[in-house]
Formats: sequence, structure tokens, C-alpha cells
Amino acid sequence: MPHILRIDTDPNVSQQNHNGWTGSQAGLTGNRIEHIPDTLTGAAGGAAGAAAKAGTSIPSPFARLYLFDTAFRMVKNNLQPAELSMYHVLVSHTLDLLELLFQAGNTDDLTYKLWNRAERLGKLGTAVGGAARHPHQVLAKALELDFRNELAQVQITTLIYYKGALLGGTSPLTLVFTSPNWEQERQNKFIDPPKSSTGRVLFQNDYVPLHSRDEGFTTYLRRWYEQYNNLLPAGGFKEYLYRVFFDSAVAPPLSVGLTLANFEPIQVRGESTSVLQVLPGVPLYRVREDDVLNDIEENSDFVMQPTVNFYAREMQNGTATGVRKPLALASRMDMSGRYVKNTVWNSNTVIMRQRDLGGGFLLSERFLPGVDNVKYPFVTTDDFLEDFLVQMPYKLNSGRFFTGTPGDMEFLLPVRKEYFNFFRLEDLPKQLSLRTEDRGLDRVVIASLTIPIKNSRTVTFRKEYNLGNPDTMLEFRAGVACFPFYRITLPDLQLQALNEYTVMLLDASKDEAGFHAGRSVRFFQFDQVVNNQPLVVAAPEHRTPKSGPTQAASYYYKVPQAFDLLEVQLQRNGMPYRGLVLPKFTLINERGYKPFTFAIDFGTSNTHVAYSDSNLGNSDPKTLAISDDKVNLDNDELQMVSLNKPYEGYEAQTPYERYRLGARQGKLPEMDQFIRREFVPSIIGKEYGSPFTFPLRTTVFEKTGSADAGDNLFSKINLGFNIDLEDGSTGVNRYVTNLKWLFENQPGDPMNRPRVRAFFEAMLLLIRNKILLNQGNLTDTKITWLAPTSMQADTEDKLVEEWEKAFRRVFKTTQYFRPTPVPESLAPHFYLVTKGVKSFADAVNVDIGGGTADIMLFMKQQNRYLNTSFRFAGYDIWGGGLNQQGHPSHQKDNGFILNYLQYRRTLSQAPAQEDQILDTFLANNDLSAEDIVSLLFRNNDHYKFTQSIVDGRPALRIVLFLHYSAIVYHLVQLIEANELALPRYLTFTGRGSQYLKMLGSSRRLIEFTKMLFKAYSTLPVPSDFEVVLSENPKETTANGAVLFENASPMEKAKYDTRQTACYWGNAPLEQKALPAPAEAQQDTSFGAPITTWGSQPAQSQPVAPGQKVVNAPFDYRRTKIGEVSQDRAFHDSVLTNVKLFLEKTLTDRDVAYYLSEQKIQSPEQYLPFLLGSDVTRNGALYDSYMLARMGMEQEPNQAISETYFFLPLKHALYELSKQIAS
Repeated sequence: MPHILRIDTDPNVSQQNHNGWTGSQAGLTGNRIEHIPDTLTGAAGGAAGAAAKAGTSIPSPFARLYLFDTAFRMVKNNLQPAELSMYHVLVSHTLDLLELLFQAGNTDDLTYKLWNRAERLGKLGTAVGGAARHPHQVLAKALELDFRNELAQVQITTLIYYKGALLGGTSPLTLVFTSPNWEQERQNKFIDPPKSSTGRVLFQNDYVPLHSRDEGFTTYLRRWYEQYNNLLPAGGFKEYLYRVFFDSAVAPPLSVGLTLANFEPIQVRGESTSVLQVLPGVPLYRVREDDVLNDIEENSDFVMQPTVNFYAREMQNGTATGVRKPLALASRMDMSGRYVKNTVWNSNTVIMRQRDLGGGFLLSERFLPGVDNVKYPFVTTDDFLEDFLVQMPYKLNSGRFFTGTPGDMEFLLPVRKEYFNFFRLEDLPKQLSLRTEDRGLDRVVIASLTIPIKNSRTVTFRKEYNLGNPDTMLEFRAGVACFPFYRITLPDLQLQALNEYTVMLLDASKDEAGFHAGRSVRFFQFDQVVNNQPLVVAAPEHRTPKSGPTQAASYYYKVPQAFDLLEVQLQRNGMPYRGLVLPKFTLINERGYKPFTFAIDFGTSNTHVAYSDSNLGNSDPKTLAISDDKVNLDNDELQMVSLNKPYEGYEAQTPYERYRLGARQGKLPEMDQFIRREFVPSIIGKEYGSPFTFPLRTTVFEKTGSADAGDNLFSKINLGFNIDLEDGSTGVNRYVTNLKWLFENQPGDPMNRPRVRAFFEAMLLLIRNKILLNQGNLTDTKITWLAPTSMQADTEDKLVEEWEKAFRRVFKTTQYFRPTPVPESLAPHFYLVTKGVKSFADAVNVDIGGGTADIMLFMKQQNRYLNTSFRFAGYDIWGGGLNQQGHPSHQKDNGFILNYLQYRRTLSQAPAQEDQILDTFLANNDLSAEDIVSLLFRNNDHYKFTQSIVDGRPALRIVLFLHYSAIVYHLVQLIEANELALPRYLTFTGRGSQYLKMLGSSRRLIEFTKMLFKAYSTLPVPSDFEVVLSENPKETTANGAVLFENASPMEKAKYDTRQTACYWGNAPLEQKALPAPAEAQQDTSFGAPITTWGSQPAQSQPVAPGQKVVNAPFDYRRTKIGEVSQDRAFHDSVLTNVKLFLEKTLTDRDVAYYLSEQKIQSPEQYLPFLLGSDVTRNGALYDSYMLARMGMEQEPNQAISETYFFLPLKHALYELSKQIAS
């Protein structure tokens, strides 16, 4: 029997009648090729290894298409091989490519290039460059020969690339085929192999039959076969699909009800979008993205269960991305459950670092890990927890900020702000755990977030921060404080407009921290985090530079609306270090009901704020104070809150000490000083142990060289809380005092308005916050202020203008403001009558401030009410006299200070901080003598300033007695001129009246005052006459203003006819006759003005015709200063009147005896110094008068609003004090 040499084993071929070579009648047709045995099956390295190389030597560019067709022919007969063959691997690769196209056909990972048969072969057949023919014309003809039979319909072949590497192409025989060089090119380009939707790595050396693949994919192939089977040429692929679907023991899974319409054609994007086709009219499809996403969202066991859906607001180029509810996945998490379709989660799945959601990258663009080309959102550990820690130099205030733990924590919250795209702030305490543990010598911080997912399960995101590794954390020496510290949540736009904040940041960090004021701090509302849209907050300039003595720079961020979080982002060596500050604001979610009334006594030296929160008349006004003392019936809340924790040690005996003691500041002791100097103290009120208490100094602390920027508060200027505690250099900042009279004393300074406005704004912010934090009803709020009637109309108008600007900035309206000030002379009486002064008795109140004294005559018996005002007050005792322009001087050499500095050397007490503060005041050229004396009085227990006068040099008290006596003398002349009686009560209020306590006991002062009355007048002194000194004279004025504002209309009406009087100060006996006062426009303010000159009453009768008039009177606020300046007779008369006053005082035997008992011997000895040889030509009185007139007459067009009587004394008393102290 002959041996037949052949490569196939077809049993149908005859085994006989062969001799030599025998021709085949039809060649290798039918299924003969299927009987060629695979010699590579089971070969070393596996059949799959050979599959990649198979066909590479076939001499046709289209041979690989036929090779894949052959593979399907071979495999269809062996769908479940016992041994893997090269053909099974090729079939598996084909199915892998079809499955990859089905899953990700339109994603960016897959790109396509079209090879157009006619275009490309046409170019090869066309001569170029003048040649007779194209050099590759033969190749073109050869290729045309290949496009026969099965390939005849091919017009376009599409090459398929995965992440830039050629993966394969389209084929009419098997739909697609793979490149033999795919694996090598993938490795050369460091491309991870693609994966199926079930997480299987594709294009491996294995065989995955169709029935083991995704149900959606197998359903698609079945529907595709049903639709396009007849359009394909005959071949192995068609036969394979028929065998698999209709003639296989193991049928692939199919989804009922799905048709080809449930899938979408794959789009080939290029110059024009077209459909991916293997032949004309035979497209390839991919799963509809929505179907995949819907299945995951509905059926995955790892779908997050967020409590807010801010993530759904994700935008790209202004268009919503439509992001779905994400999965929560952690790397290698040991959890079971359905992941994607029928795939369970693989606990070995490693999640690579994703693109930062906070950096503008989209959640909707993410692809699920562990599977390929499944574009579905998910979040993981890196999205919610930071990589590094930001360490602060103190323990964080867990009571006012969310720190992640009820215990002590010194790190900013290492939670990414993107957490709040999915969850509320109140969820965080339930989900976050922060703890520390020691591991050998290392301390490790462990952060864990338990994220809720479907079926009441949770996924844990966990990070450990080993503090032994220097890269784990970055120290940020900085302080943070916020003012105010509430949030209005009421649905009222007007109220919510008051959600404005100033956030102070003190940067004392090293350069390596990479802090930048404009980039390192951002403020967010939770709903704006998703699109990385922080609130628009201007990058602040430093208030104090880092180059200053403290090596710390201060910045003030003006946040224009409510914010939920503050993100700090630093950078070291190119790595970001971030942390969150989450304030737990006091929420105002109910409308207040209390009717607040505030009165602001804007004084020369000090300002007091009193208020009431009830319309009931039986409660005293209160002093504005701030605390977190829960025992207080007001249940007050802090207005300024800092990030560092209050001190809780036993040393803290008062609320103030909790926020002041150095232990609270940790490694940032500078913070306390900056808050006191440039910001707002946490605690205000002596009852809480605070040195900051109303009355507060009327001063601002400003950055030197500032210009008005509109909004200057804190960034350039703030209320000078710390002035009396300064014990060193203030660097680039300085204090400015005497704000009340800036417009008159420094008329050309462009910073006058911003200084005054900033001071007003600070006051109003404290008031606004007090109202809102204490159940106040803003619509039922009244805020008034006080001013002396002697204030120039222009000055008052400017102050009102700045008040209104401040109200608009703070309250957004002026409706709560009473622009017409309550006179400083009127207000105190309303309070005094509640403290023992009989409401029906005649009383005179003298309100002595720092710059003015205001007198109000309540002559109840005659139903007459008069007031007058003049600038002869505390400054004229304690100040530095007048400069050469006639304005208050900054000299610090008055007799009281000179005497104290001498007396100080005799004190045998250990040096203290108070002494350093005093030395600072003495060296500071911006501060005046009055500022120094105010400091000495405030800390009298230490300085013993009063003792230095009473015991050290009692003769200095002659200045105090003369000041008091001059006011009484002027009062007597005013009373006599208006034909009134001496009052039963002479009451004194105002900060400047405190010196009266140095004149003797209350009984002795009454005795002395009666002596003065008898020396100056023949009017009878009431037998029950009393001098009443208010225990808290500054508070009395503001308290009275509150009561006046809340008084009934009937009570107020009594004072509507009040007259503003002025006794001009000349000697009354020189008056011969008076004409009637000139007609004047009716004053619509409190009462009507009257003029008194000489001894005649204001209601004088018209002068008879022809009667000689000597020195016609001036009209109050109608006569200009310039009209009086040349009236020599009047000025001489004023000086003569003052001379008369001094003589009646210092030469009166009773007065002299009284003064001697006060250790003031021979008071007449001071007359020569004061009077000179001719009081109208020389002497201290004359010099003082000329200086004071010079200051007044610089504005000749201003109306006269005060008496001239005190001008000779203003500077003379200063000179007298120096004379006595020298």
C-alpha cells in the first residue's frame, strides 16, 4: 500500500489509485483545511506564544485576515478544547477586540485611522515627478489582485489603535483582527493591557469562549448575526457564530428583550464623524453608555449613599456633566459584593491615584478600576483624605471649630473639601475618626472615614501619617481668627446680607511653608466646592510686615458673604500640604424679639456704649460687653473667635484669662498681641476680667502712611483697644487720639474721615453682633449718639456723614440711626432722676468730657430748660496746652506729669509691665499728655498718680479748684443773666468730672460750692443744696441717652422748648443797654437758641429809640467769628471778667481758708503770674486768650457757638501747673 504524503487528515479523500503526484480535482476546498492538524498545539511556550507570530511570513499583506478566518474554521469544531491551540488564542483575541470595541468604542482610549482602497491604490498607480509611472505601480497591481473574492467589497479598512499603539483593524471575514506586533508595541510604550468589563485582562495567551463572556456582549453578537449575517462573505466567523448560538452544548447567555436598537454604532471621529464599518452597510456597535451606567447605578453594591447631591452640579465649560451617583472604592478593600454587571469586587484591586477633583478634573471622566473602559464615577481614599498634615503651633479650638476629635488636636483637618460634595457637616463627626498611637519612637496619626454605601454597609477610607517622617507634615506657624462668629440662616435677604466676616491670619511661618496671602487661603460654600469656585475674596496686603520686630505678618481677609470652610494650601518642594478650617458658627435661625436701644457717647478721650433690651422703664441701661459666660442672663456669645483653644487650666480665673493666658497661644505668643492691637478682643467687660471695657479710649490704631481705600477697617485702621497696654514698639502702626475734634484740630488731613469712619464701624459692628447674638429685633432697634451743643455745625455734619457711611456698611441701611445727637448736657439728667435726684426739683447738670463741658439747667419750678456748652474740660487740666496755632498741643510737660515723674523716683516698688507701658507712652510722639494721664488714672493702683498730687505736691490741686470754680462762676453768671434761681442739685457727669473727687469728700465739696456761690452771687443758696457726683460719670451720660430715647413722647416734649444759651463771657457790669436779639431762623433741633450778654435777661425788651447801645450782643450760631475778632472792647471785657473771677476766688477769705485745709497755702500768690501787670496786655491769661483766639479765628466764617470766658484759662492753667511743678 503506497504512503500518501499530505498535510491534512480529511477522511473523505480516497486512499487508493495514487501513483506519484496526483492532481486534486478541486484543490483545498470545503472544509479540507479544518483537517490540517495544529503542530503547535502543546508546544513549548504554549500555543498562544506562537499565535502572535503566526502568519507573519505569509507573502500577502492580507494573509492575516485569512489566518483569523482559518482560526474560526478550526475552533468551531472544538469549542471546548482539551488542549489549547494557536487558533483558539487567535479566536479569543478577535473576540477580545470585539468586546473592547463593544465596551469602549467611542472612548478616548480607542482611535481609528481609515485606509481608503481607491485613494491609496490610485496614488500608487499615478506617475509623479514627470516619471513614466509610479515606482510602486507593480505593488498597486499586486494589491488589486488580493482584492478579489471575499475582499472584493472592501473599500475602506479601519486601523484600530489603543492609547496610540496599533491594536488591529477591520476585516470582512472576521469583523476584526489583531496586529501581530501589538504586545511588543504595548510594552515599548508602557501601556497597561486593556481589561474587560468584568476585570479580565484582554489579549492574553488564553482562550475565553464566547459563552464565558459578558451577557451584554454575547447578546449584541447574536443580534448582530441575525441582522448582518447575509451581508458577510462565507467564512469561518459566520460558521463559528452559527455553531455557538445554534449548535452548541453550552449556549452563551442572552438578555431577553434586547435588540440591536439597544446598542449604538461606533463613531469614528476625525475630520468628519463616520460609523465604524467592516463593509459598506455593515457597522460595528458598542453598548449604550447609559445602559452601562444605569446598570451600575442601580445594581452595584458599592454605590455611595450621599446626604447631599452637590456633586451632581459638576460642570464642564458651563454645561452640566450629568454625573451619576458614584461608587465608593478603597484600594484592596476586603469586601464582597457586585461591582460591575455580573462581576464581583476583587479585593486585590489596586486603585491608582486619580486626577485631583480639586484641581479642576471631573468626577464624570473617571474610569472604574479593575475593569477597562467603564466610565463611571467613583471616589476613593485620596479624594477625601489628604496625603500630608498641616501642623499648627497650638491646640485647636474644638468647641468652635470642627477638629475631628473632642480631644486635643494640633493639625488642620486632613479632610479634602470635596467630601462636602456628598455629605453635610453634621455627617462628618459620625464618619470621621482621628486618633494617634505610638509605634516605637514614632507617633502615628490615623484618619478614617466610613462612607455609607448601599444596603447599610460602609466603605472605610483610611490613611496613616507617621510623624517620624519629616515629609509627613508641615509646620505652619500661623494664627487664624474670625469676626463675627455667627451665621444668619433665616430666609431673609436683608438679614443674610449681614453675613460678612473679617478673617485675620497671622503668618509667622518659615519660608519653606510656602505661604502666599493670595493663594494659600480660600473660602468656600459647600455647594460651590464641586466646581472649585471659592468666594471672591480680595487678596489682602499685609497690615504689619514680616520684617517687623515680631517677625510675623498680619493679613485681613474680607469675606463678603457666608462661608462654610476655609482651605489652607501650602507647598514644600512642589508638594501640596492642605488642611481645612471648619467653623461651627452660632446659627441665627429665628427672628429676634428684643427691642434694643443703644447710645454712643463719642467722647474726646473715651467713648461709652450703653444699651437696653427692653422697653420697660424699671431696668437700668447696661454697658456693652462681650463674653461667652453662659451664666449671664443674656446668654452672650463671643463675637471674635480664634482657632487656638481657650486655656482651661486652674490659672484661668476669669473668662478673659481663658483667652489671654500664654498657654493658649502655644508656640505663637505673638497672636495675643496682634489680636489686641489690630483686631477685636475675645472678651470685653471688666466684669469678665478684661482690661478692655467700656468706656474705651477714643482712639484708632492705624498703619502709618495709609490712604483711604474705602474699606479700611482692620486692614489699615482699627479701634485702638490696646493703647493702654502698649509696652513696646508698634512698628509700622501708630495710635491716633482725639478723634472727636480731628476735623477742627487737623482740618487738612485726608485721613480724618477714614479714621473716624473706621472707629464708628468698629462700634457699630460690636453693636450689630450684640443684637443678632442676643435675640434682638433689628427692625425695632434704635441707635443714637451724643454731641456737645458747642460743636461747630460743620464738624457735626461731617460726623453725621461718617456715621451714615458706617451704618450703610455695617447695617446696609441708616434706618436704625438717629442722626440728630442727644445733647451731652441733656442726657445725664434722665438717668440721675432714677438715682435719687428729685424729678420735680431745680437741677443743673454739668457734663465734663475730655474736650467739652455741657451744662443743662432743669428749672422745673419755672418750667424753663436751658443748656450751654463750651470747650473747657478735662484736656484743659491734663493736656499739653495750646500750640502756636491755638490747637491742642502734643507736649507732655504739664505740671502733673512733671510732678509724677519726680514722684515716681521715690516709689520703692518692683518694676512691672505697667512701668514699661508708661515708658512707651512717654517715648511715643503720637501720644499726648492727656493720653499719659488717662493711662495713669486707669492704673492708679500701680502708678499712684492721685497720691503723687494729693500727697506729693498738693499745691497742684489749685489747678483743679480753679477749673471747677471757673465752671461754677460761669454757671452763676448764666443763671443771673436769665433771672433764674440757684438750683437744689448741682450734678456732675462725664469722664472729665472724675477729678472732682480729688477736691475733697462729698460733704466738703458741697461746702466749698456754697462758698463759691456766696462769693460770686447774692442769690440765696437752697438749704438742701447738694452736689451729686456720679459713681460712673461717663456711663451716666450714655445711660441717660438710652432712657431719653426710650422716654414717652410726652416726657420728651418737655424739652422741645429747651433753649440753647450762651453767656459770652464779658464783664456784666459794663453792659449799659441791650437791643432785642436779632431775628433768626427757627432752629429745628432740640429747643431754640437764645443769646445772653451781660446781666440782662434773654427776654429783654426792645431798646427805646435814640438809646445808646454799648457792645451789641452776638447771635448764637448766627454771628461769625470774624465779626468779633476786631472787637477790642469785648475782648478786654472778657479778660476783665476772668480777672474778676480769679480775684473773687483766690482772695475770698472763706475760700482761702478752705484751700489751706487742702494744703494749698496763700492762693492769692498765683494772681501775679496769671494776671500780669495788665490783664488786657500781658500775663498768662492774656497769652492764653490770644492763643485760643488764634485757633478759633483760623476759621473766621464759622459761627460762634461757645463763650469766650474760658479762653484765657485754657493755656494758663497748663502754664500754672508747670510753674507749680518746677
